[in-house]
Amino acid sequence: MKAKKLYGWYVVAINAVIGCILSAGFSQSSMTAGYLAEAMGVSQEAVLVGDTIKTIGIVLSMMLSGIAYQKLGLKKSFLISMAAVVFPLAVTPHISSLTVLYILKFVQGFSSLVFPLFLVIIMDWIDERARGLSTAVYTGVFYGGAGIGGTFSGFVIEKLSWQVSFYALALLQAAVSLVWLLTVREKERQAEGKNKGSSFQGMLKKPLVWLLVISFIATTWSVQAISVDMSLFGTALGYGDLETGKLMSAMTIGIIAACIVSGKLSDFLAAKPRNKAAARVCALAVGCIVMIASVAALLLAGLSEFTVFYGLVLFFSFGAAWGLGSFYCILPELFDEETVPVATGFIGGCGDVGMTLGPVGVGILCGVRGYWELGWGLCAIIAAASLAACMAIIKITMRRNERSK
Repeated sequence: MKAKKLYGWYVVAINAVIGCILSAGFSQSSMTAGYLAEAMGVSQEAVLVGDTIKTIGIVLSMMLSGIAYQKLGLKKSFLISMAAVVFPLAVTPHISSLTVLYILKFVQGFSSLVFPLFLVIIMDWIDERARGLSTAVYTGVFYGGAGIGGTFSGFVIEKLSWQVSFYALALLQAAVSLVWLLTVREKERQAEGKNKGSSFQGMLKKPLVWLLVISFIATTWSVQAISVDMSLFGTALGYGDLETGKLMSAMTIGIIAACIVSGKLSDFLAAKPRNKAAARVCALAVGCIVMIASVAALLLAGLSEFTVFYGLVLFFSFGAAWGLGSFYCILPELFDEETVPVATGFIGGCGDVGMTLGPVGVGILCGVRGYWELGWGLCAIIAAASLAACMAIIKITMRRNERSK
């Protein structure tokens, strides 16, 4: 039993490390955009469009991951995912065409094929009493990789070159992936069940599925908006590059802290109640409330003092990232073992639409026009919609429980 527990947490750790390296690619891409643009003879803005295209690939890969798992199995899906990140990283420094860059970015987005599959494997090996904490650690480190990637890439670029930052990430990803292939295994019952199939079309017809998407979209919308637009907001407030750069650390601290706290709270609330799904959804709903409160504080407080601004960004990031630690552990309580891989991928993928829409709504439609307050206010409105969806999910699970009595 102890060996199984230790192995389960080893799976959490190595999955989190792989996710961290994948996430590091976002900040590495931003830091090398100027160098790559100069080498290609195009504008930096044109190069950065590639990250939007990459996000589209991420959403599609998440939605298709469950089907890939059922058709190909874990190992083949993993190999496709790793090839989708290692090959573009190795090739990108040598390209001269924007079209090729965009194709490579789209392919790189499919590296996220493993994100929901890793969650399924983690929840298969970890005791359900620690399901919230384990998924929280995984998602926290995964998304926290953006801050780590910026530090790592900056060091490599300064000491060696911008091209080497691509090669270093590719080699690191390949090395850890090899260790994963040699050491991670599926549980036998999971391997037996994955080819039976589940009704994907039937899932699309369930209101519960779409309520879960809505309950999660506030998280992806706000986390991505903070990641992309908060530094621009700081510049608009008159802060310099050094100060706006420090905001990344506030975001990373907020994300990791929120994941751990929300995951532990989810496990605590689900420890005794018969309706574990409702208990875990209640934990998710807390994050929506925190997000609304943090946006209100950001809009009402005076931001002329950087220490205050930094603290509010930390608070906002904490609320925004709450769902990363408390959402995915809900799904095994609502779907059977055969359906969980497809449900995790599809619902997570649809929820990740917020990654694309958040920066557009906050930064492009509002921020660049000088309406930053309206942009951040949209985050609170989306959070209110997610809170309403949580309440609706709780009602549905309560009715289910009553029928089963």
